[in-house]
Amino acid sequence: MTSTPTPSWLYYLFGVALLVVAGYCVVRVAVGLVTRRTAGWDVDVSHVLMGVSMAGMFVPAWAFGPSAVWQLIFGVLFVWFVVRSIQSVQRWGLHLPHALIHAVMSLAMLLMYWYPMSTGGRKVAAMSMTSSPGPALDPAVGLALALVLLGSAVFTLASPIKGTSHYGRHVPAYPSGDAEHPGGDSTVAVAEEPFVSPVVGDVSHVVMCVGMGFMLVLML
Repeated sequence: MTSTPTPSWLYYLFGVALLVVAGYCVVRVAVGLVTRRTAGWDVDVSHVLMGVSMAGMFVPAWAFGPSAVWQLIFGVLFVWFVVRSIQSVQRWGLHLPHALIHAVMSLAMLLMYWYPMSTGGRKVAAMSMTSSPGPALDPAVGLALALVLLGSAVFTLASPIKGTSHYGRHVPAYPSGDAEHPGGDSTVAVAEEPFVSPVVGDVSHVVMCVGMGFMLVLML
């Protein structure tokens, strides 16, 4: 049975959306440097790199840089967020650290470069930067990662505490605006500046999760 090819406009839609997220996170990093509010900077930087890289995956003409460099970048990000997750558990006790989902996202990016493949005659993931396709990603692994990312997107949208995707539940984002949330968790403060709004930050995380999950599904 012949599968229906994904329309090309959808690839461009995801590519543009991910570049918008990357550009927005550049603004967040810049605002954080100017105001000296550094909470969540590592998430913003990772979203910039993931957004630019994935835009090139969806639209190969926009890709640049050797695969080895991107693998090094996401390998470093994976280690960074794993360490941050361990530190969070050590400090706050057993919980699900916000850094853990970003470690999963970094791992997913690594797998996209390690297992490039072509779907429906279209270059996917790192194909534009490799001479020949390598081994395929295990479907079970790809599906599991896609479901985790989708779950993170749903949880982020449903969570009453906005900003947890960038700041976590325990570390206040802004010392001057904290408010207590029920359940014993410290808060994520609501920023006044629209460019660093926790709500918009959560939306950028959702877009990144959906785009990455869709790419993983294409690779199955």
